[in-house]
Amino acid sequence: MENAMNMPRAVALAALLEGMIGLAFLYGLSREVEKVEKPLVTMIQLTQAPEAPRTVPPPPTPKPPPPRPEVHRTVAHQEPTPVPVPTPAPAPPPVAPAPVTPAPVTPTPPQKVAEAAPAPPQHLRPADISITFADKVRAAVQNAVVFPMAARAAHLSGQTKVTFDYKDGVASGASVLTSSGNRILDKAALAAVHAAHFPAATAEYAGRILTFEIWVKFLGLDEHE
Repeated sequence: MENAMNMPRAVALAALLEGMIGLAFLYGLSREVEKVEKPLVTMIQLTQAPEAPRTVPPPPTPKPPPPRPEVHRTVAHQEPTPVPVPTPAPAPPPVAPAPVTPAPVTPTPPQKVAEAAPAPPQHLRPADISITFADKVRAAVQNAVVFPMAARAAHLSGQTKVTFDYKDGVASGASVLTSSGNRILDKAALAAVHAAHFPAATAEYAGRILTFEIWVKFLGLDEHE
């Protein structure tokens, strides 16, 4: 019986304790909420809303100046001053020309056409060459003669007639016209023509070809000209 009576008391105490604990929990929870809410309210009060940006109106566009009125000037028309025209002087009366007497015409005698002098021949033969110049050329050839040793040893002598062309101190085209009878002497005669020192051409023979025919002599030791 005593145990049955104590059971409702214990339950009531437990319920009371639980109610007290619940109240304490709710009280502590309310305190925490107050701590949290107060700063939030303060922050909301201190924060200011941002100001809206001010719009600056654009400057007014200047009006163009009014056009200046055009001034029309009236120019007075002036007539040109007439220029006096001079009166031309009267022309003199025409003068009759004097009669002209024609001058006598003297007949011009026909002019004689001067005949051109014939050009001198460019190639002269032996008969057309002066004896003085021919002797100089002949002496030049004879002075150039070299007596062959073989002919001198054989006591040979004779003369060979040669011909050649001469122009301004130079000989060309030498050949034998008349042989001496010995080929050694004939060759020596042609060699004398090529080795000779000829005189210079005189004014009358300058630039012209002269043909010579000369005897080249080969004398023995006991022969004299």
